Amino acid sequence: MRNLLYNYIVNDFTDHSYKSCLEYFPFDSNILDIGIGNGKMLKTFHPLIRSKQLSITGVDINKVYLKNCKRLIKKYHLQDHLTIYHEPIEYFSPPNNEYYDFVLFSMSFMLFNNQPLILDKVKNYLNPNGEIVFFQTMFKNKSWLLDFTKPKLKYITTIDFGKATYENEFFTLLEKHKLSVSQDKVIPKKFGKGEHRMIVAKQN
Repeated sequence: MRNLLYNYIVNDFTDHSYKSCLEYFPFDSNILDIGIGNGKMLKTFHPLIRSKQLSITGVDINKVYLKNCKRLIKKYHLQDHLTIYHEPIEYFSPPNNEYYDFVLFSMSFMLFNNQPLILDKVKNYLNPNGEIVFFQTMFKNKSWLLDFTKPKLKYITTIDFGKATYENEFFTLLEKHKLSVSQDKVIPKKFGKGEHRMIVAKQN
């Protein structure tokens, strides 16, 4: 039931997110996907993942979602392209001291309470020219109503939508952690007063 509800509510967001990000990644990229979820995007994008020879390591804390993700990996014969771990990113260490070309937060960065800690941690997982890719809904103007209601949606939907991400606060956070934005793409899909954005950042 939880997985069905997840599919119904975030289906459109997920497709927009992964379409933008997977098209951005070059051939043969090594990617750490933080908060990979139930792997629903594999149904649509398994040909693209295979054709671009992408190697994806997925990390998530939800066993139910990962069980479904594992099923889809097997269904679409992606065992050579995806490896998943049930572990909080705060405690995750890349296997064999692996480094990644990209760290991906697809609608997941807003779920973390200690975002500075997460940024400092994942920067250490990047290759020298590696990038962090964020896909998220961004809001320009502060809203007390949004701040109050968004975290509480999980009690109604069972899905954690995290906290609202405000443009100025987000870019200030990146700057403080010595990350510069190399791309900021607005996706033509709105969520209320928020914009879907794909933002790419690299270390200064």
